[in-house]
Amino acid sequence: DVTGGWYDAGDYGKYVTSGAIAVWHLLSTLDLLRRADETPGSELADMIRTECRWQLDWLLRMRVPDSDPLAGLAFHRVHGTRWSPVPGWAHEDPTERVLHRPSTAASLHVAAATAQGARLFRPTDPAYAQTLLDAARSAYQAALRHPRLIAPDDHAKFGGGPYSDDRLEDDFYWAAAELWLATGEKIYRQQLANSPEHAAEAFDPGGYDFDRVTAPARLDLALVGDDVGDNTQAIESVRCGADRLVELQRQQPWGQPYAPTEGWDWGSNGRILNNLVVMAAAHLLSGVPSYADAVATGMDYLLGRNGLGQSYITGYGTDYSCHQRTSQFGHDLDPALPPPPQGALAGGANSRPSPDFPYDPRLLGLPPQCCYLDEPTSEVTNDVCIRWNAPLVWMA
Repeated sequence: DVTGGWYDAGDYGKYVTSGAIAVWHLLSTLDLLRRADETPGSELADMIRTECRWQLDWLLRMRVPDSDPLAGLAFHRVHGTRWSPVPGWAHEDPTERVLHRPSTAASLHVAAATAQGARLFRPTDPAYAQTLLDAARSAYQAALRHPRLIAPDDHAKFGGGPYSDDRLEDDFYWAAAELWLATGEKIYRQQLANSPEHAAEAFDPGGYDFDRVTAPARLDLALVGDDVGDNTQAIESVRCGADRLVELQRQQPWGQPYAPTEGWDWGSNGRILNNLVVMAAAHLLSGVPSYADAVATGMDYLLGRNGLGQSYITGYGTDYSCHQRTSQFGHDLDPALPPPPQGALAGGANSRPSPDFPYDPRLLGLPPQCCYLDEPTSEVTNDVCIRWNAPLVWMA
């Protein structure tokens, strides 16, 4: 039973590693509300908690049963054996859905997300918090027993994205950080300190993502680590990372804190938002107004002050994206379906063709920031994704 949870993007696949960092962003908004002195039982906090529980419950269901030799690990993904037809409703999807084999990365992401959930549900639902913490411990121990079970890159040939990742030091680091913050137990603090990621630079200017999760760990250590110990080093790391992003932003005509020399990635708007989270965290930690100013400038890019004059957030701005590539909001392709709702974030400019997905030839040779089409068939520029929209909630 792997019902529940969030569909990842414009199709009906569900992926643990993408879904875990998405729920991490939403859960982190509860920490923001706490900083704003909003009570744990406020209407907004309850709404966020309910949404997060829907995803956390699914992550719990994705664990390998206790009777299996790989018990405690998590299945990497679930989706059809072929790509679902677009558009269409989920309950009418004709494809056969299958589980893909467990992975160490998925298990560590379950550990991180459920440990964070345990910490944040504890004030309002201690029984559920304990369930989450038990799952986090189990998933982490299973990952230690199977430290190199890598999800294969099948090049999206079987109805879903592979979400492959063969470098797992950062995944172990994130899980250990969240377990330490949730429990204060020395064993997790020691594993955290022994990780090569603990002294590494956490904030790549290309933006953190599902396969680069040192940053979420470092952000939580800085923002809430004072509850369990000295977090001075983590705070300094966040500020240094934010300073580099602010400097990068200053060099850009349109003020976005993102400009990779090798080209703009699929989901560039999500990466920009993740960089804005780092800059906003630096403001929360320091109170320095220039960080808040930089965040506002970065949001201006997403809301239309960019090379295309395009707001990438449906319903916001003058000329906004409204033809995203998505199954359930496929009004452009089937008038019986609804259009994308307000607040839907388009993936954004993508100047790096992928051999596994179609790339529109009209975009070839354009400046990276102009490689975008607000069309319902442009999967690589106009898709939607939970892990891109989630940091938009954090920013809001």
